[in-house]
Amino acid sequence: MKKNSFVTFFFIIIPKAFLSRIFGHFAKSNFSSLFIKKFAASFKINREECIEPENGFNSLNSFFTRKLIPGMRKIDISAKSLVSPVDGRIDQFGPVTGTRVMQAKDIDYLLAELLPAQVHHLFIDGSFITIYLSPSDYHRIHSPLDGKIFGTLYVPGKLFPVMEYMVNGINGLFTKNERAISYIETSSGKCVVAMVGAMNVGQISISYENIITNQKMFRKKNEILYPDNLKPQVHKGDEIGIFNMGSTVIMLFEKDMVEFSRFNIGDKVKMGQKIGTIR
Repeated sequence: MKKNSFVTFFFIIIPKAFLSRIFGHFAKSNFSSLFIKKFAASFKINREECIEPENGFNSLNSFFTRKLIPGMRKIDISAKSLVSPVDGRIDQFGPVTGTRVMQAKDIDYLLAELLPAQVHHLFIDGSFITIYLSPSDYHRIHSPLDGKIFGTLYVPGKLFPVMEYMVNGINGLFTKNERAISYIETSSGKCVVAMVGAMNVGQISISYENIITNQKMFRKKNEILYPDNLKPQVHKGDEIGIFNMGSTVIMLFEKDMVEFSRFNIGDKVKMGQKIGTIR
């Protein structure tokens, strides 16, 4: 416990966003490609799943943001299914208690802190699920439902690591970190997919919009609301974002919109796998 407390304090005082930008520049350099083989071996990454350029990946970042060979993930396309937007580990799920969302045991945060925009009120008494992506996971984010994207929110912030001891040790960690959030409307209700940055997540890219996070030192919140005729259409499994290094996705749903499948905290899921049912 003392060791974890010291490490937590260390990450509080260091310039996380600045260091992450430096690491991002390194990860995009040709020199970083020399570390791909060791990185893949260390994290037991199955390279046979991904599309590999004819001349190989030219940087660590290009490998980390690799695309999958079509068909490597089976998308549950049944009309009422909710699918996982990512490969990852289920860290928390359940009801939103009024305006409070569980982060870890005895730690929660406010909807308005995670989602500092008017749409946060849509998810009062709704439901949520938090999925953590490790360095070994595939790092593109996909739509969990069929629908239309009616808005995007960029929230600048810190870049704390999101390892378990940090999540358990810092109140409101996810509300402090940089994030890019997609608002999705469906025939059954509205949801959001919040892509939460972390240490060495130099950038989060939005696939349908020209938004890339953590590009400069001084950043400001930006919300885009699309008119009806310009709302991007998405289907389950369509790409909506990219993590540069691992982090966390949090999804929020309106009250009585979904019923989660039976699983336990700590279970691993794959992108496209059914994780719930639309009521």
